[in-house]
Amino acid sequence: TLRLHDLMFDLVYHNPVAKGEEGKAEEMIRMLYEFLVENPDHIPEEYRYIAFEEGVDRAVADYISGMTDRYAVNTYKEIFIPESWGYR
Repeated sequence: TLRLHDLMFDLVYHNPVAKGEEGKAEEMIRMLYEFLVENPDHIPEEYRYIAFEEGVDRAVADYISGMTDRYAVNTYKEIFIPESWGYR
C-alpha cells in the first residue's frame, strides 16, 4: 500500500497538470451550486425532500457532493453550454 500511496501522490495529488485543473473544477462546482440553489426544480426529487426539510443549500450541497466527476461535467454542459455549440 505504500507504493500505491507514493504513486497517487506523484501522479495525482502533486502532478502539475492535475493541479492546473483544480481551479476549473472549483469554478464549475461553484457555478453548479449557485445555479441549482436558484433553480431547485433542476435537482432530483429525493433532494427536493431534503430541500423542504433542511433547506435548499443543504439539498444542493448533498446532490453535488454525490456526483461523479463525469456526471458533474455533463450536468454543467447541459445547464451552461448551448447545444448549438456542438459539445453535447
